[in-house]
Amino acid sequence: MKKSMEAKTISHYRILEKLGAGGMGEVYLAEDMKLGRKVALKILGDDYTTNRDRLNRFEQEACAASALNHPNILTIHEVGVDDGRHFIATEYIDGKTLRRKMAGSPLEAHEILDISVQVASALEEAHAAGIVHRDIKPDNIMIRRNGYVKVLDFGLAKLTEKSTDRNPSDGEASTRVLVQTDAGVVMGTSHYMSPEQARGKAVDARSDIWSLGVVMYEMVAGRTPFEGETSTDVIVAITQKEAPPLARFAPDVPAELEWIVTKALRKDRDERYQTTKEFLTDLRRLRQRLEFEVELERSVSPDSVSRSGITASAPVPTVSDHVAPTAGGPGAHRASSAEYVVSEIKRHKAGASIVAVLFVLAVGAFIFFYLNRAQALTDKDTILLADFVNTTGEPVFDGTLKQALAVQLGQSPFLNIFPEDRVRETLRFMGRPPEERVTKDIAREICERQGIKAMLTGSIASLGSNYVITLEAVNAQSGESIAREQVEAGSKEQVLSSLGKAASDLREKLGESLSSIKKHDVPIEQATTSSLEALKAYAMGNEERAKGKPEEAVNFYKRAIELDPNFAMAYARVAVFHGNREERDEAQPYAQKAFD
Repeated sequence: MKKSMEAKTISHYRILEKLGAGGMGEVYLAEDMKLGRKVALKILGDDYTTNRDRLNRFEQEACAASALNHPNILTIHEVGVDDGRHFIATEYIDGKTLRRKMAGSPLEAHEILDISVQVASALEEAHAAGIVHRDIKPDNIMIRRNGYVKVLDFGLAKLTEKSTDRNPSDGEASTRVLVQTDAGVVMGTSHYMSPEQARGKAVDARSDIWSLGVVMYEMVAGRTPFEGETSTDVIVAITQKEAPPLARFAPDVPAELEWIVTKALRKDRDERYQTTKEFLTDLRRLRQRLEFEVELERSVSPDSVSRSGITASAPVPTVSDHVAPTAGGPGAHRASSAEYVVSEIKRHKAGASIVAVLFVLAVGAFIFFYLNRAQALTDKDTILLADFVNTTGEPVFDGTLKQALAVQLGQSPFLNIFPEDRVRETLRFMGRPPEERVTKDIAREICERQGIKAMLTGSIASLGSNYVITLEAVNAQSGESIAREQVEAGSKEQVLSSLGKAASDLREKLGESLSSIKKHDVPIEQATTSSLEALKAYAMGNEERAKGKPEEAVNFYKRAIELDPNFAMAYARVAVFHGNREERDEAQPYAQKAFD
């Protein structure tokens, strides 16, 4: 830090140390003496204050960033001038840049996707507000110690007016407004520039998609896709050469991830993802599939059955049908316990595919979405399910209705349900017990931390001998209602079917087409059980399982089977439990019963 800046005070900020320099100014760690908090203070150098264009760009950075309110975008506290010094005070991020993180140990696929989803979510918010970042690179992506991502430096962003010439029937109208920036000006860092940006042409949101594609490529391969000795060489490569296949540098990269990156790096921007919403949808889908696979591996021991010499007649269903099989013959691979369970189920009754799907839903709550997914219907975001408010005084509804609702909504190819294990993980980051009830207020805080725009609340109340069930989708940022549905059940036995009807009607109000709902709408009683008590026992088993107590969990699953001898999901859970303990003989009848 320059000696002249040591212990200086600018406005009500006391400078502590220099953090670095970038964009159009130097950045310092400072103390906000009014609020007693640490901030990052960006100060425009003296040489910039005499340059009107540079000063305008500095002010544009402040306006652009302060106009955005998103958990993955750096928060602007204040913009000001003190004794001729222009400054921006922002939140201080205690973490490291993605550049530093990549310099350490190699990133796993789930880490790459988690970072990419958060950056894309930030860009989606910016593009909807009419802002193009123009300088997405690892140095402008900060990662906190808890894994949360912040996108920095909108110094190259330029606000433009939104077009009023929109197609009102376009479901993605807000993000299809591709904001133009002036042609003839080359800004940004060469390795991450889009072809149109490198040529000095007008750029739009698709340029940010390209840049994020480059960052993703680098996270996977450990190098950028276009390299050269000079910036000119790099620009020539960007505009004229194709990126080497990712598999050349990372043979184990998921084929779907390589496909997503390749699409983001199309030189013709009309062939790329056309909106960040579209890009984000594919990223989230792949992340959910990988999370499911991790969940399945966590549920069973991959080595337990293979040590017993078991081979599966069919693999666990996955999204991709183009991933190369392992060595040992066409499609041959060594089976995990889960593969054994699924293959036994399929072998005994291959035609009962719905129950197979629902078994997987019980494990991951979202594989049905992948096995039956259609193209994205509209631009709906991830939804967080809050716990039901039960004012009936009947404990049988606690946890049960949320479980049933998760299964019903999990069938939809339109909705992305935030996984329950990530809810528990977020609660831990918040300093709360992972088993704490997700009330409306807590749900809203989780949404804010995770960049989730909608939450779904539910309640059940008594009305004489009847029950009133209410579902409401709420905008997590504004608190405004997006859609609401209320039904009345004539008796306790009708509660599950009434909940299913309310959920189906709500899906329509959220924008899902009737044809999609009709295609993906197995009744809750068929998908789970018609017995509230059995579903209650099953939900309690899931709670114990989430706490890492499989022995306690299996007792609840067996209790669910006693209450409903046809409860396929409970049989499947018990089968997985025994398979994980290398108890093949015990697992087999439960696996078979799941389809009988």
